[in-house]
Amino acid sequence: MGLYSDLREKLISDYAKLSPQMQKAARYILDHPNEVALRSMRALAAAAGVPPSTITRLMNAIGVETWQEFRDHYQTRLLDQPTSYAQRARETQSTEHDANRDEHLLESIARTEIDNIGAAFSPELVAGMIQACGAIESARNVYIVGRGAAYPAAYQFAYAYRLFRDNGVLVDGHSGAFGDELRGIGRRDLMIAVGAKPYIRDTVRAVDFARAQHCPVIAISDSDVSPIALDAMTKLVVRDTSQSFFQSFTAALSVMQALVALLVARGGHKALQRIAAAEEQLAAFDTYFED
Repeated sequence: MGLYSDLREKLISDYAKLSPQMQKAARYILDHPNEVALRSMRALAAAAGVPPSTITRLMNAIGVETWQEFRDHYQTRLLDQPTSYAQRARETQSTEHDANRDEHLLESIARTEIDNIGAAFSPELVAGMIQACGAIESARNVYIVGRGAAYPAAYQFAYAYRLFRDNGVLVDGHSGAFGDELRGIGRRDLMIAVGAKPYIRDTVRAVDFARAQHCPVIAISDSDVSPIALDAMTKLVVRDTSQSFFQSFTAALSVMQALVALLVARGGHKALQRIAAAEEQLAAFDTYFED
C-alpha cells in the first residue's frame, strides 16, 4: 500500500502542473484505481478518454518507467482490499427479462449505498474526520456551503451544528445574498464545502474566495483533485456511485452526520447545555407536532 500511496500523492501534488490531457488521465486514475489494476494501458486510456501516449507521458512525469511497474502497485493495493459490495451488486443485477427485476434492482441499490458508506469510514477518512473536528472546534466562524444536490448534506450539518454552537454560517444565497454571507471571512475562520461532479459554480466560487482570504477549507467531495478539494486543508473523498441516473450523496451526508456526532461527543457539558436550551426554544415556538 505504501508505494501505491506514494503514486497517489504524487498525482495529486503534481496535478496543477500537468497538461489538460494528463490531468484528465490523472483524474480518472485517482477516481478509479481498481481500473488500473484490471485493465490494459490501452483500455484504461480509452476509459479515461485520452490516447495511450498520454498515460505514458503521465507515468514519466511522476517517475514511473513502465506500465507493468505502474500497474503492479495498483494490483497489490487491490489484493489488500476486502470484497466490494459494489462488485456483489453488479453480480446481482438482473436482465430486463428477469421476473424479479425490480427486487434485484433495489437489492443492487442497497448494496451500492452500503459500499459507499463503508468506504467513507475507512481508516484514512476516519483520521481525516478527527482532524476536521479539531479545526472546526478552533475556528472563529464555520461557513458551510453545498449547492444543488449537495445542499441537503450542507443544510443538515448546519442545522444540527447550530443546536450546540453559535458560530455556524450556512452559505445558501437566499434573496441573492450569496456573496454577502461570505463577508468578513478570513484566516481565523473555516469553510466546509460539499460537492461532486458536475460541480456547482457557486460552490467553487465560494471555495476560491475563501482560499483568497486565507481561510482553510474542509472539502467533502468525490475526488482528490476536484475544484473544491485540490488545495483543501482536509479532504474527505467519498463515493457517489449510484445505480440510478443521478449520483448518490448518501456517503457525503453520512460524513456530515458523523462530524456532528463527533463534535457533540467532544463538546462535553457545554454542548449538552446548549442543546437543551435549543430544545426549550423549539418547544416555546411549538415547533413539533405531537400526537
